[in-house]
Amino acid sequence: MPRPQKSARSRLTALTLAVVSTACAVNANTREGRIAGEHHDCRAAASLLSQGKATKQTFATLGWCDVTGPEALASVWRRLPSDTSRLSAFLVASGNIRDARIFDAAYGTARDSSRRPVERGAALLVLVAQLDSGATVALGPALRNEPWRAGLTHESRPTQIPGTKPLPADARARVKALSQKLATGRPKGDASWRDPLSAAVQTATYELQRTERKSSSALNRPRIQ
Repeated sequence: MPRPQKSARSRLTALTLAVVSTACAVNANTREGRIAGEHHDCRAAASLLSQGKATKQTFATLGWCDVTGPEALASVWRRLPSDTSRLSAFLVASGNIRDARIFDAAYGTARDSSRRPVERGAALLVLVAQLDSGATVALGPALRNEPWRAGLTHESRPTQIPGTKPLPADARARVKALSQKLATGRPKGDASWRDPLSAAVQTATYELQRTERKSSSALNRPRIQ
């Protein structure tokens, strides 16, 4: 029948174009291009994810795939892993690659009022991590009535790798504005820490102010001639 043949041909063309596009993006300037076998491992991990067979190790692998990882990880933000083992690895991976695709996916989740507060809070923390190369997002202590809660930690040195699509030029301003919007109507003071989204907003606000002070201090530091 002509219609199914056309559909199959279209799918094959789209798949071919996707493979060619990825292959073109892999070069000596990318991590996947510099390390022998890395691109193969990254594509294998992305394939497992697309088949619904992702494990904790799958996300750990994708978190270091600067070409293949961002698009694969961005797709997961539509529906987060249900078990905490894979979820924690996914959050770490999402904060480990600084890329516009992950940023946009997390931003969309954080501002979506139909998503659970715990998911919106995790997305907001990933946005903060996208702006701070030493920040890591993973699961932290959760209250008894919560399924899980994301937390933000800092490494002693930068661990983040850049993806192939830079963050938007106004990324910091967008995260700051979103944090202020999300704070509206949420619990304040000590009660805020009992709400996962409010707690994430508090953390995001503090981190944005901290990095802004750090940046300002570096700019104003006198140069040694």
